[in-house]
Amino acid sequence: MATHNKALLLLASKLGLSDEDKVINKAAEFERLLQAKSTAGSNMTDTSKTVICLDLAAGIFGADLDMKVAIKYSGLKPAMYTNCRKVVQNLLELNDEKLSTLVVCNTFQCSGVQELADRILEEYKKQAKMELDMNLPQYVCMAVYQACRINKVKLSKSKIIEKSRLKPAQWAKLDADWTQFVDQHFATAKKKRGRPPKKIEAENGVNEEKMEVDIPKIEEPSEPKLEPYEDWKRRMLDAAYKELKIKEQSAKIEAQSVKIKEQSAKIEAQSVKLAKSEEKTPRRSPRKTPQKYSPYKSPTKKAVRLLFPLNL
Repeated sequence: MATHNKALLLLASKLGLSDEDKVINKAAEFERLLQAKSTAGSNMTDTSKTVICLDLAAGIFGADLDMKVAIKYSGLKPAMYTNCRKVVQNLLELNDEKLSTLVVCNTFQCSGVQELADRILEEYKKQAKMELDMNLPQYVCMAVYQACRINKVKLSKSKIIEKSRLKPAQWAKLDADWTQFVDQHFATAKKKRGRPPKKIEAENGVNEEKMEVDIPKIEEPSEPKLEPYEDWKRRMLDAAYKELKIKEQSAKIEAQSVKIKEQSAKIEAQSVKLAKSEEKTPRRSPRKTPQKYSPYKSPTKKAVRLLFPLNL
């Protein structure tokens, strides 16, 4: 434990591996092997290399490791961490798993195209100008992808690119080459699929009967007839007069509606004025002065008023 560097021990404690001596020793061994090999072009720092070495060592001995915590302390994004981990695996020759068309077809549930994918791989290896390792994941995935394309089987392109361990630009370049190759050598497979056309054989020396098929005649479009100038002129003038009449009628209706609105507004204003004047002045009796004498009462107190004259 004392021979290991402080960074390795510190990161091991952060990842919960401080009690795993075997994991730490194996990670230190991976670090020494990795220093002897070039990692140019990668975005890995010393800290990220140490975390990846601890991750790989933990996987070998079956120790528990939180991947989210490992990515956090590596200083890399999840996708970049995965790519760097694969690079370190390849440099340390730890990747013993080899892809095959059977594994890829089972993964993507397209086992029906496995035979065609194997034939594409073999033919591509024969036509190649240099020796190629057809067990590499990019070739295996590309063969399955092309077989699915020929048989019109749906396949997740993003997932198979991830499985091939290529970048999208590298995949696009390889796809263009393989598409041209497959179309030249395996395009006939699509044409041969399906039922062959049925032929009516002649029996007992009798010739084949020909069936007449009624083919509907397609009427050719007739040339548009030219209208005489006078008729066209008369038609256009009639249409213009009709439009003018309609516009004049609509204008008259609008003017009448405006007048009606103005009159109704005046009436409303007058009614408002009358209502306001009635509210201000109280209602008076029609008689300006009260009646001085009642017709049935005498002006004097305790007297009777005669209704006829005394001097007759």
